[in-house]
Amino acid sequence: MISIHIDGKDCLVNEGQTIIDAARAHGIDIPSLGYDPRVSPPSNVEAAFVELHEGGGIRFISATATEASEGMVIRTESDALASYRKIYLQAILRHHYGDCTAPCVRRCPAHIDIQKYIYHVDAGNFREALEVIKDSNPLPAVCGRVCPHPCESDCRRNAVDGAVNINGIKRFVADWDRCQLTPYRPECAPDTGFRVAVIGAGPAGLTVAWFLRRAGHRVAIFEMQEAAGGMLRWGIPFYRLPEEELDAEIRSILDIGIDIHYGKKLGRDFTLDSLKKDGFDAIFAGLGAQKASPIGVTGEDLPGVVSGLDFLASLARGEKPDTGERVIVLGGGNTAMDAARSAVRLGVRDVVVAYRRTRREMPAQEDEIEEALEEGVEIRYLTAPLAIEKEGPLLRLTCIKMELGEPDRSGRRRPVPVPGSEFTLMATMIISAIGQAVDGLCLGHEKLVDRWGNVQADPGTQQTAIPWVFSGGDCVTGPDIAIAAIGAGRKAAVSIDRYLREGTVLSPDEPYTCTKGDWQDIPKDAFKDVQPARRNGLIVLPPEERKTTFAESTRTWDADTAMAEASRCLLCGCSERYGCDLRSYASRYGVQHEEAQPGTSLPVDDNHPIIRRDAGKCILCGLCLKVCREMEGVSALSFYETNNVLTIGPNDHRPLDLTTCVACGHCTTICPTGALTLRPVLPHVYRALHTPEWTVVAQIAPAVRAAFGQHYGILPENVMPVLSAGLKELGFDFVFDTCWAADLTIMEEGTEFLSRLAEGGVMPQITSCCPAWVNYCEKMAPDILPNLSSCKSPQQMFGAVMKRYFAKQLRVRPELLCFISIMPCNAKKYEASRPEFRSGDVPDVDIVMTTTDVIAMFEERHIDPLSIKPLPVDAFFGKASGAGIIFGASGGVAEAALRLASEKISGRRMESFNYEGVRGMQGVKETRVRLGETDVRLAVVSGLQNAQRLIDRIRAGDAPYDLIEVMACPGGCINGSGNPAPQLKSDTEYRLEVLYRLDQEASIRTSQDNPSVQDVYRSWLGRPDSDASHHALHTTYRRRSMRPQEPAAAVPRTEYPVVDVGVCIGTNCYVKGSWKLLEGLSAELKRRGLTERCRVKARFCTGQCQDGPNIAVNGRIIGISNPEDAAGIVDRHLIPALDGPFKEKEEE
Repeated sequence: MISIHIDGKDCLVNEGQTIIDAARAHGIDIPSLGYDPRVSPPSNVEAAFVELHEGGGIRFISATATEASEGMVIRTESDALASYRKIYLQAILRHHYGDCTAPCVRRCPAHIDIQKYIYHVDAGNFREALEVIKDSNPLPAVCGRVCPHPCESDCRRNAVDGAVNINGIKRFVADWDRCQLTPYRPECAPDTGFRVAVIGAGPAGLTVAWFLRRAGHRVAIFEMQEAAGGMLRWGIPFYRLPEEELDAEIRSILDIGIDIHYGKKLGRDFTLDSLKKDGFDAIFAGLGAQKASPIGVTGEDLPGVVSGLDFLASLARGEKPDTGERVIVLGGGNTAMDAARSAVRLGVRDVVVAYRRTRREMPAQEDEIEEALEEGVEIRYLTAPLAIEKEGPLLRLTCIKMELGEPDRSGRRRPVPVPGSEFTLMATMIISAIGQAVDGLCLGHEKLVDRWGNVQADPGTQQTAIPWVFSGGDCVTGPDIAIAAIGAGRKAAVSIDRYLREGTVLSPDEPYTCTKGDWQDIPKDAFKDVQPARRNGLIVLPPEERKTTFAESTRTWDADTAMAEASRCLLCGCSERYGCDLRSYASRYGVQHEEAQPGTSLPVDDNHPIIRRDAGKCILCGLCLKVCREMEGVSALSFYETNNVLTIGPNDHRPLDLTTCVACGHCTTICPTGALTLRPVLPHVYRALHTPEWTVVAQIAPAVRAAFGQHYGILPENVMPVLSAGLKELGFDFVFDTCWAADLTIMEEGTEFLSRLAEGGVMPQITSCCPAWVNYCEKMAPDILPNLSSCKSPQQMFGAVMKRYFAKQLRVRPELLCFISIMPCNAKKYEASRPEFRSGDVPDVDIVMTTTDVIAMFEERHIDPLSIKPLPVDAFFGKASGAGIIFGASGGVAEAALRLASEKISGRRMESFNYEGVRGMQGVKETRVRLGETDVRLAVVSGLQNAQRLIDRIRAGDAPYDLIEVMACPGGCINGSGNPAPQLKSDTEYRLEVLYRLDQEASIRTSQDNPSVQDVYRSWLGRPDSDASHHALHTTYRRRSMRPQEPAAAVPRTEYPVVDVGVCIGTNCYVKGSWKLLEGLSAELKRRGLTERCRVKARFCTGQCQDGPNIAVNGRIIGISNPEDAAGIVDRHLIPALDGPFKEKEEE
């Protein structure tokens, strides 16, 4: 061990450990993109530079490539490092094209995580959907009825067939919760001892109270009216927002422990200062805008002229105003529509709305206008009032015609009177609904109010000039929609909480948020694969039925409709938005997204069975290339240019599945930006669990227990009972251990090996448990396929047993038994989809989850593995041997087979079960084992580059082995892409040790001693290698072509020399403009028609980048002084390189 100092902390670290690993081991985060401890560190652009302090000086060094040495003094954060990292991040984000969050979320004033709750509704998780909503908005039933849903205007689905009905989905979720025996009620934090007064029980005040109470503060609301709700109650009629729905939602807020005092008016019953003296530590003023704006004409004070607010409030109190037979409503907003439609319901014969602009400029919701017209309301456009006079029992309204002039500050065209166009209208009642105003002077502090009476508050914190007074909603902004007040209330609650705990409030830093732009600006090709699906509208009662009653005029959907509408969501927000390293670092170092210069749109490759590639998000960190090449050994990816943008993708621009890709999935799990992702499986799992006709069964692979236990810090022996309990809580009917199927595999594979050994079959026999290895053989080494064992993998064997045997025991039809695997490997998803592993339309394994999927599922459903009561796995296949457990380690399959073969050949029980020669993390292990009179020669290989070398030896006749075990991932399944990626090199070694320790502690050590396996042979299969077992448990593999199509007949063509041009994108070159050079050369060569003769590629550091930027022309390094002079570079360096070899060829 050596001692180093990191950020002033003394750290003991292992000799040979890199600085970044040393820091991580001591809980210190060094920003890094493009680093994984399993592959070589970045040699080009990276964020993980740190300061090394030595000899009184400071220099930058790479934390990923530099080993720690005794006495090092390291700083991971400084002004210089922050400046460097910001420049670096700005550079790599220049072409980043994606959406950190969905457009609907950005547009929502409360920033509700709309995409997430729609995801839950699509999956049938209605309670979880409600929790997501109420984490931002405590009034979803209200908003689901009255919100004008600005979010829907930004919905990308508008480019296809209409926006997702977000409001309808929210309304369904809220109404569903109300019908449950135990509606959602959040837990509140422990009491902090702080007291907060909230003035006004409108949407802003109720929201502040909700979030502050959840934070542990004691909250009291002071409301001047006799009931809570503010404009929601007094300004919206019950046919739109039923009283019982509003009351229920308010009750759900107050029931978490909020006090409310009715009939208490600010300025009359209390003041800000008196509340402070009464012991309140902070005050929120949510006064609303409940003062009607005057019409500004003579006669507006006459009897029969009322404000829209007073008219609607009287209806809310159960009064019936004397309207007469003809009502005129002045205004064009929602209040005007509400007043007009309410007058219709009161039986008024003629209802006229007079509005001074045209319908196009009306601020009322479109459906409100349309429904008003359906109910018989007449709308007179371009009509403005001039005077009101009393004429007997009637009111004479003098009006003037208007025409539209230039736009005003609202963006709408200003109405201008038409001279000489005056006319009159007669009415029994005139309702003024032309606007509302704020009475902020009631606060008693003039410095808190502007000249219009609005309260002045910081828009970022909602704090006023008095530090302990906060304000938000209509009283700050003027009249606005309810969700805007809710958003302001939530923001104020965050600020008040911080003020109470820390004594100060700062405007929160906005996280870096990249966006592709408005849906109108996105290329139409981006939506070409979207399947049309009609938007589901709300059910609206017929006009003749609804206009005679104040009962609610719309109906909430059923669950099927809500889920169908949720399935229309395009999931625009990035799948990595909750844990994106790139966004986190960009936010930390203050990088701003340049909305005026979005990245270039690149096509999304969605053709692979399990992998989705969004090239626009790629930042060229190269980590996927390294994992593919160094860890798996297949090199399916490379740099290339698309739409004049350098990116990474499949070799030769082929579909990924038609390259050497083996579907291991590692590229997706290490990508820091979401450019490579896996197709989501959790929605399918949720739907299965929510389908009552289905029996849902899980199997858990051996390596899962090591990675899952490591993630949560659970003792290895406790992991399976914890997993079983968690899955049962989720709704799984049965939970089994795949180790049982591993034992079954050994019975078949070991018997097959002994048969080949005795009968001279194809040797060496090679294991076929690893689907990535099988994919590799089918594509790259089809001549080796006869050597592969014909046994299915444990996953697929268990699937066959489930559908063909266990289903009969349960008396369940196989298509109604949903069998879900939990695996450490994403290639298992690919394997389960293979056509040979299904009977007709019924797959043996329906869904494959991974360890990380289960962790995500537990988090989404709030299942805490550390507190759950453990349950053993189900007994039907409950027995597992140590031999089955070690399947998760490289060498485990071979060792398990040896334990069987040894007893079979010798005819006696074994005393020792350990074969040390096949254990460990080495990529190639070779050993010789004496079985009776026979020497068995074994090779254990992990990593496909090692496997390819072995294949070459087999082809050359230089592989004297009898049995070969191959795993694609180094170390075996413990290092599978379905497990959480290791943060330290020691993580994988720990997982390996766990499996061998569990094997050592197992009561059964060999597969043949597993009584559950013996029972299956007795009752169904007969014996290993029988006809029955061959039919159910064995398969065959075939060569797979990687050709997109057969090539046409070759056409003779002239051979010209090709110049290789490498543009260095190392750190020094990149920041000095090599990216400009790369783009410029590509464009210039394309313009000259030389793209086939000059291959321009990005390359990592040339090693001569002190001056930079550099290019390499046929291997010769050339320094470039002006990276923007692409034409000159082509003339000076590339044309001569083309001409020289060509002339020499001609002279020959």
